[in-house]
Amino acid sequence: KRLLLPVSYWRAAEFAFVGRELNLPPDSRVLDLGSPKDLALFLALRRNYEIVAVDILPDAIEISERFAQAQGRSGAGAGYVKSEVQDGRALPYADNTFDAAYSVSVLEHIPDAGDSTAISELVRIVRPGGRIAVTVPYDRQYRETFVRGRVYDRDLGERTFFERHYDDATLQTRLLSVANAHVDRLELWGEGPISGERILSALGSARTLVSPLEGAMAATLLRRVTSRKDRPMAAFFTLVKNHD
Repeated sequence: KRLLLPVSYWRAAEFAFVGRELNLPPDSRVLDLGSPKDLALFLALRRNYEIVAVDILPDAIEISERFAQAQGRSGAGAGYVKSEVQDGRALPYADNTFDAAYSVSVLEHIPDAGDSTAISELVRIVRPGGRIAVTVPYDRQYRETFVRGRVYDRDLGERTFFERHYDDATLQTRLLSVANAHVDRLELWGEGPISGERILSALGSARTLVSPLEGAMAATLLRRVTSRKDRPMAAFFTLVKNHD
């Protein structure tokens, strides 16, 4: 699957945003909170960052470790990925430990006020001036999705929280108004008249056949939303930790 689809449609735009925002010198120490596991390895290989990749799910950390081991990049130090099971709401690292942090399509899945707690934790563990790049779903009106059965680390039976789509107000109150940090960049991303997401979903299992083209589709169809005619689907933002 990874050979055919190294980076999927939305991930292509999200990964590119993180890459642009974390323009750090080699040897920088960076925390990855729960993101798709190939991004950590890419940043270690191409940027020579020291990546600590954490996730609440042991299975996800096993995948992260397998990716890193396959490239001989599992471990600590510049150019390596250290994978750990951790809860983003209570990270065990000391204040000002990392040069930067990122989280791709994760915070929206943390129930209750966990998203706000997690973003505060990311601010706490980066050094003053450190950047935190985040992507989350967005819509013009806030909404939450619930499903039946297990979601990640929890199973509440009939009604288990799955994810939230932020709007302007909830994005501001839940994620952007965090103590000791300020917003350096905020972009809304989505699609125009042609929806690549709908095209790919309609293909069903045949999507595998066109999967090598998804990165090119993302570059062509996903865009920064600047007009009411566009359909906003995600918010990409970067916080910078304030200097004391």
